[in-house]
Amino acid sequence: MRPAVAAQAPINLQQQTLWGHSYGGLLVLHALLNRPGEFAHYAAASPSLWWTDINVDAGFKQRLKGQQPHLLLMRGTAEPGNPRGPRVGQPDQRMQTLKSQLNGLPGLSVDYHSFEGMSHGETLPASLRFVLQAL
Repeated sequence: MRPAVAAQAPINLQQQTLWGHSYGGLLVLHALLNRPGEFAHYAAASPSLWWTDINVDAGFKQRLKGQQPHLLLMRGTAEPGNPRGPRVGQPDQRMQTLKSQLNGLPGLSVDYHSFEGMSHGETLPASLRFVLQAL
């Protein structure tokens, strides 16, 4: 994909961003954990953390060495923690746990942005707009 884009427009390698929403947000997290040097910024909007466990393994710390990626986690405050489960507990608990696991790892910066009152679907355009303006 990158060569096709580079043939159409100039690419700033220091600003390349991978953005994804919902299951695409899981893809962003997978890409970060497995190839932290591929992009400068990783933006995971409303990642479907309820669908699968995201594990930050010891190998990630090794892959992260020498890299300085930025991760932006985003979520709407009206999103349930699990759309298929009961609405109990803190809806963004998994996101906060992931943020805690990643905070403080050398070379990785992590930010969190919430979209007040927005549902899962509403965060798609809002998060893309936010990423384009912020990054």
